[in-house]
Amino acid sequence: MGDLPLEKVMVQWSPALEDESMENYAKRIIKDYQISEEDWVAGLSFGGFIAQRIAYILSHKQVILISSFRTKNDIRPLFRMGLKTYLYKLMPPIRIPVLDSKIAYFLNCGSEESLPVLMEMLEATDYKLLKWSLEQIANAPACKNEGLTVHNIIGNSDRILKLWKNDHTTIIEEGTHFMVHEKADQVTKVLSQILSSS
Repeated sequence: MGDLPLEKVMVQWSPALEDESMENYAKRIIKDYQISEEDWVAGLSFGGFIAQRIAYILSHKQVILISSFRTKNDIRPLFRMGLKTYLYKLMPPIRIPVLDSKIAYFLNCGSEESLPVLMEMLEATDYKLLKWSLEQIANAPACKNEGLTVHNIIGNSDRILKLWKNDHTTIIEEGTHFMVHEKADQVTKVLSQILSSS
């Protein structure tokens, strides 16, 4: 984050326990990474959904969402319909290459440079965890965000999210759902501005 004296800790996804709630999953992350009330929490995509839950549990005042959403209502209608009709339940818990290519289409805007990175990430995806994540988005109650400032960094070419806005939104031009890689310099600049001004 530039010259900011911050320690960056990347959370590694761990498998969800049998019938685990998002609340319990968030509490496990808090415990495993020793997240305190003084720490900043930021989340990318579904990670932002989890970050809000962590912020709620720890009574944080601020949270950063990158290519993320507050509730399923911030997701584009096509995907919201898939959640509403439980189509995600038909997803197999194992990786299917053709599914990787379909997911890649929606995550980026056809960038040849980022596609190999994206495909490598998808090859390492735990589809059982992905299926659990979709179930949480479909069924989890919305967080009560009273008193929580939600910093929203979102791209205007995101094929998964609507271009939702609040009072703390920064729009990345031509930013896709994978803009954290494709527009890394711009996203990092916005993050630095948020952290340095707080």
